[in-house]
Amino acid sequence: MATIRLVYYSHDSGEMTQSELKNILEQARTNNQKHDICGMLCYDNHYFLQILEGDAAEVTALFLTIAADKRHHSVVIIGVQETEKRIFPHWTMGYAGGSDALLSMMKELGCDKFDPTEMSFIEAATLLHQLSKSQTRL
Repeated sequence: MATIRLVYYSHDSGEMTQSELKNILEQARTNNQKHDICGMLCYDNHYFLQILEGDAAEVTALFLTIAADKRHHSVVIIGVQETEKRIFPHWTMGYAGGSDALLSMMKELGCDKFDPTEMSFIEAATLLHQLSKSQTRL
């Protein structure tokens, strides 16, 4: 079975509350554990940026479910790659958003705000990996 890493972004369908984000993360952690999927989610400036890692069929099925979710729209896959080693092997889903660390990293990328539409696959994956080091537990 091939293990893949998929990175996508989307735009929210309305301002997400802390409670709604917590619900998304709790559901993701429960479902991802069942399917041996791990990853990281970032939400800020009305955008979601997420990386998913796991078996290709499982990640693809999950992504199709995510893409159909009405809480966001304009879902765009930034990239997919086959990998032998996961970046987030011990997490079902990490979270980072609205933090000083995010703003600092965006400035390093030459951006004054979080806008994943301007990121390459490598930039997005690197950003999420770096944010994982100071993740917020929701």
